[in-house]
Amino acid sequence: MLESLLRKRYKLVSVLGAGGFGQTYLAEDTENPELPRCVVKQFKPVKDDQQFLSIARRLFDTEVKMLEQLGQHPQIPTFLNFFEENGEFYLVQEFIDGQPLSEELSPAHRLTEAEAIELLRDVLGILVFVHSQQVIHRDIKPSNLIRRKADGQFVLIDFGAVKEIGTQLLSETEQKFTVGIGTQGYTPSEQLAGRPRYCSDIYALGMTVIQSLTGTQPTQLLADPETGDLLWQTQAMISSGLRSILEKMVRYHFSQRYQSAQEVLQALDRLAEAPLESTMMPSSLVMPTALLHHPIADQMDRTIVDTPVRPVKNWRSQLRKGIQIVAVAAVAVTGLLAGLRQMAWLEAPELAVYDHWVRWRPDAGIDPRLLIVEISESDLQTLRRGTPSDRDVAQVIQKLRQYQPRVIGLDLHRDLPQEPGHAELMQQLQFADVITIMKLGNGQSKFDIPPPAGVPPERLGFNDFPIDPDNVLRRSLLYGTNAGQRFSSFSLRLATRYLKPSGLIPKRSDRSAEVMQLGDVNFWPLNPSFGGYQQLDAAGYQVMLNYRSPKPPARQVTFTQVLNGQVDPAWVKDKVVLIGTTAASGKDLFYTPFSSGKSEEHLMAGVVVHAQMVSQILSVALDGTPLIWAWPDWAELLWIGGWAMAGGSLAWFVRHPFLFIMGTAGMLIVLVGTTFIIFTHAGWLPSVAPAIALVLTGVTVVSWRSYQLE
Repeated sequence: MLESLLRKRYKLVSVLGAGGFGQTYLAEDTENPELPRCVVKQFKPVKDDQQFLSIARRLFDTEVKMLEQLGQHPQIPTFLNFFEENGEFYLVQEFIDGQPLSEELSPAHRLTEAEAIELLRDVLGILVFVHSQQVIHRDIKPSNLIRRKADGQFVLIDFGAVKEIGTQLLSETEQKFTVGIGTQGYTPSEQLAGRPRYCSDIYALGMTVIQSLTGTQPTQLLADPETGDLLWQTQAMISSGLRSILEKMVRYHFSQRYQSAQEVLQALDRLAEAPLESTMMPSSLVMPTALLHHPIADQMDRTIVDTPVRPVKNWRSQLRKGIQIVAVAAVAVTGLLAGLRQMAWLEAPELAVYDHWVRWRPDAGIDPRLLIVEISESDLQTLRRGTPSDRDVAQVIQKLRQYQPRVIGLDLHRDLPQEPGHAELMQQLQFADVITIMKLGNGQSKFDIPPPAGVPPERLGFNDFPIDPDNVLRRSLLYGTNAGQRFSSFSLRLATRYLKPSGLIPKRSDRSAEVMQLGDVNFWPLNPSFGGYQQLDAAGYQVMLNYRSPKPPARQVTFTQVLNGQVDPAWVKDKVVLIGTTAASGKDLFYTPFSSGKSEEHLMAGVVVHAQMVSQILSVALDGTPLIWAWPDWAELLWIGGWAMAGGSLAWFVRHPFLFIMGTAGMLIVLVGTTFIIFTHAGWLPSVAPAIALVLTGVTVVSWRSYQLE
């Protein structure tokens, strides 16, 4: 479609973005040579019947009037045109030449307090106008704030008109459940529930500013378990006044936030008028010079001179006393950390270090035993549907089976028919080499999403993932129960089907009847205190997910390529083939340990995660790759105590402050290096608790020695 001319006027230059309902293009207005560049937003109706198009026209008229009003503000793109062509609808807006705030931010580049206040004032001024028009933006985030090159001001873009129209159309014509506009991390709870307020935009702006000050993605921040408020304050070096304003902007409950943008601006005005906060200084730095020559100084000198010198004890006595002091300090610090671990206070930092280890490991590359058939945004646009029809899916499975794969896994819920072609799909699902999915849910009484009717249990696998409280996927659930019945996971079904010709089937371990054994390998399930976890929900049968790669771990082909017969049969023969959606509009995306290592938010599609799990099981059974292991609690406690002893010993025997600091830094480097090397061999040892033990025991010993000298 690029280079084509819309309405004999707008020449499409490049794609700026894409979604389930259309695309956004950079275009040139051939009738406006002074300002040729513009943005064209396309909406492709999923139906072409007259009733549907009539509703679309009515909704577009409403959105056009709203965009025309908003475009009058100098920091909102001007609305230029709207037209319908070939059954598709188009909006034309001013192109903003500048850089998104998201490209300016990174963990290494953060805004200063002054820059953050300037950002706040800039965007709040826009929101005062937007809200006066009775409009809620609902998707404020760094990528929707463009710093205009011409004047350095921020411009608020993407009022989501096309997506809003698509959502309303589905609601009015098909009565389907739809997901509201918003981005995870910036969207408050009331907006997620479908009831946005003006203060929802204030929350999103507050989260944007907090990200700019801390360098941390909102989804990576911890939350207070009682109030739900995010805990970010220790990561931002700002005044207490600005901190209080931001805290109120992002309160979990909307009633506790500022209720209008004007209220926030007034709070910033009061902050600017407030006197600077006083800073406590040590008395020795502010003592008058004359006092240094006071007779009391002479008395202090005489006191020092007259103080008897303590006799030096022999080295054996010093060593014995040092061992006692270091041992007592190490035991006390280890006990303290054991208590903190028991309360899960160190779980979040240990998981953060685990994520770093995962990202630092070498990439193992693609697994030649797997093939992923992805349903991309391009496929959905080609099919002109939000999800492929049952007939399309059946045809893809039929074509793949002609190439003799060892097993096909369909990662698409088909509990409800997606006509046309439901009978054809059900016929394909009867073959023994086809596995499909269901969703267990909480496992109390019924499935969250039941399996397709008529598929036997041995060809069903659940696709539930155990997500950590920080929304990161680090574990794999192999077995789960629902209403007292035990089920296998989708990935385990695929892996065991692949391994069956090799004679490798899951069985009870010789060492424990509760442990699964595959070949010679025991898959020991996780316990609540495995590795850095302390209060893990270990229900079901879980193992750590050993990611093969931050990228898809297998060759990928598209859904339409298979439909059109554009796939090399050698890519399919004797492979595990997984079919699933990678399109963002499918909402089947997950945070992984690789997510926080990206400058932009990085999500992994569910079908890719399943491929990671299948690859892990095959690698363990066939390649000798070990499962991620951890020490028992008592061994981890000894590990922490050992580093506490090391820190205390250094503090006792190294008296020079500089050497002590350098020695401590060196020990920390050794600790980090040791734990990472062990992790490359699949061992997960605590690293945060030993680091704290090392430093805290050293400080305790130094403090005791200083007290004794006094």
